[in-house]
Amino acid sequence: MTARLTRGSARSALAISLALLPLAAPSKAYAQESAEPESGATAASGSGDIIVTAQRREQRLQDVPVAISAFGGESIEKRQAVQISDLITLSPNSQVNYPFGEGGPPNFVIRGISSTDYSANQSKPIAIYIDEGIRGLSTFETMPLYDVERVEVLRGPQGTLYGKNATGGAVNIVTKKPGFSTEGYVTGSYGNFNRVRLQGALQAPLIQDVLAVRVAALYVHDTGVLKNVTPGLGDLDQTDVFSFRAALQFEPADNFEATLRFNHVRSGGRNYAPFAGNIDFNDPAILFPGNNLSNLPGSNRDGLGFFETATNSTPERTIRSNGFNLIMNWDASDVLRLTSVTTYDWGKWVDIGDDDGLVIEADDPIVTFGKDMKQFVQDLRLATSFDGPFNVQAGLIYTYDSVNAGFDYSLLTDPGCGAACTFGFTPTGTGFIQSNSFDQKRRSYAGYLRGDFEITDTLSMYGGVRFSRDKVAVSNFNAFLGDNVDPVAVPTISNFSDRRTFNNTSFEVGANWKPTEDVLLYASMREGYRSGAVNAQAFSDPSEITFAPPETARTYEFGFKSTLLDRALTVNGSLFQTDYKNQQVVVTEAGGLFPLRSISGARVRGFEADITARPVDRVTLGVGVGVLDPKYSDDATVSGSSGIDVSGNQISNAAKFSLNLTGDFVLAEINDGTVDLNLDGTYTSRVFFDIAETANVSQSGYWVANARLAYNTDRFSVGAGVKNLFNEKYFTYGLGLRFAGLDYLIRGTPRTYSVDATIRF
Repeated sequence: MTARLTRGSARSALAISLALLPLAAPSKAYAQESAEPESGATAASGSGDIIVTAQRREQRLQDVPVAISAFGGESIEKRQAVQISDLITLSPNSQVNYPFGEGGPPNFVIRGISSTDYSANQSKPIAIYIDEGIRGLSTFETMPLYDVERVEVLRGPQGTLYGKNATGGAVNIVTKKPGFSTEGYVTGSYGNFNRVRLQGALQAPLIQDVLAVRVAALYVHDTGVLKNVTPGLGDLDQTDVFSFRAALQFEPADNFEATLRFNHVRSGGRNYAPFAGNIDFNDPAILFPGNNLSNLPGSNRDGLGFFETATNSTPERTIRSNGFNLIMNWDASDVLRLTSVTTYDWGKWVDIGDDDGLVIEADDPIVTFGKDMKQFVQDLRLATSFDGPFNVQAGLIYTYDSVNAGFDYSLLTDPGCGAACTFGFTPTGTGFIQSNSFDQKRRSYAGYLRGDFEITDTLSMYGGVRFSRDKVAVSNFNAFLGDNVDPVAVPTISNFSDRRTFNNTSFEVGANWKPTEDVLLYASMREGYRSGAVNAQAFSDPSEITFAPPETARTYEFGFKSTLLDRALTVNGSLFQTDYKNQQVVVTEAGGLFPLRSISGARVRGFEADITARPVDRVTLGVGVGVLDPKYSDDATVSGSSGIDVSGNQISNAAKFSLNLTGDFVLAEINDGTVDLNLDGTYTSRVFFDIAETANVSQSGYWVANARLAYNTDRFSVGAGVKNLFNEKYFTYGLGLRFAGLDYLIRGTPRTYSVDATIRF
């Protein structure tokens, strides 16, 4: 079990989408909100004046020479978003899939670049930053979205300022910091599947203009969105989340501030429910041919609807994380700022899955775990703000993380499987079980320098370089093979240890020209780097414990940003080519080995555009288009003994075409309030979930639409909303498990609806 153990046409869609544009949905924050709108205030639409920190300094979004989407707090509230994935699909050429269902760590896909290894010890090629601290392990990326100032999605490599693991891009989440006014809000929501959401925040000054506190919390619970027809067992894909954040803001002097945050996240509930696709227990490729599984009741999903499942158990997930974040800014002079970002997180992730989604035990239970997880980040940086033509940013970063990770994987252990499944590890045992565990420690050191030079008032250039050194060590690697009587009958790997050091130097260079105040043209070359990694899917032999070299990406891009018609129209676009090398993948090799390998090369060419229009004061419309040609190189092969040929194949998880429509309508003004209608729709073209372009584990093009109607005033809001309005049936992840007799597919969430109310004070 490789990657799991790791874990109508585009032209027609575009025509239909443009025709439906006047009916589109919640407008994007980057085109209509200021960075910190007052509570209950209506942000200025179409201004393009949202302030972002994508380049580690405050800038108007329309002045940043990077392809970026930003969503302010008001836009997040309108979408009732509680996770990053609720927003990221509104950024061109950006998608998300869920190897572990929507409650588990997500996999973000930006410009065709994503991860195919979902082990608890790995980092992803999309860097996730929360309050300027990078999340190096996927468990720490699952923080829910609440009481947030803004979310920034940067597309393309961001190696200089964001460092390792920003090969495809970066997501920058900025939570609200305490202010010196006394205020707060409470939100309550109830919907189908008995879904309850409670959210709120309260801030107050402790010492006026010196010390303030803000506390925020979120609770979400439902009874499961996938109906389990097995008597006595609950529904699956359940949400059970509680999170809170406490923050202190300290400003003892005009030139110094410090923000200290503590975060807690608990996520549990009955776990994901895979859809067993293309079931054939008589497949010649199955591990135990001649089995009796196809004759067992419920083995073929007979009589089940798309959003129904039948399992013999209801396994649960457990995600726990806690963390401190301290940001200190000292203005040493009018032109020199020193910043320190310190982050420390700890937690665990134990994921127990029924991976066949059937009443029989064909591919379950599967246990993926990351225990004793720790992460420390220290970032020191200096930035100048001279009036003259030259300014610099420089920084030093140290990161450390550690984890005890592993898997327990059971295959064809059902007692009804028959004599064919009596494998022989024990006299009476059935099926095949493999398990492992190991400790991983990673230390990273990096330094960077970036300079901006104004040649004229309208023309400027910049350049940057970053050097990184990553040390990866694995120890206490143990693995076993067995059956349902003795899962650890045969030790196969005993106390193995190894280590590697990876070095990288990434560059960026670019030029910006503003022919007018409202138009920016830019051209750039940016590089990104994902650290080398150790294989977590070694079960049979120490030779499986391989190290994959670092991934690298280099993007050449030309883009423009424009604000036209007295800010009634914003048009941004870019053309780019990314040369992508050494994508890390887990493959199956002779002897049943599952080493971590790399693909020699790939190329992504693409175009994307964002258009936001405000034809009248009460209407804001938007469209985002992403077009990609994501291909492995003509001579691309997988490294190692298998030498699998993937030349010319579509890159796994990458969509060639994506479209999002957004809009915001003020239908009426009543008693100092407004009746607002928000609609949105996203289209994603065919995605292959593996590197071989296997049709059975792909998803054809599909639409997902959402809607919300609300009455908003400064003091309160009431609303009703629907997600997946047309109850679209689609998959967000897939894996071919022919040796288990089925394909593993994860379904998107069915239609959900809710009513909500917010009180502000």
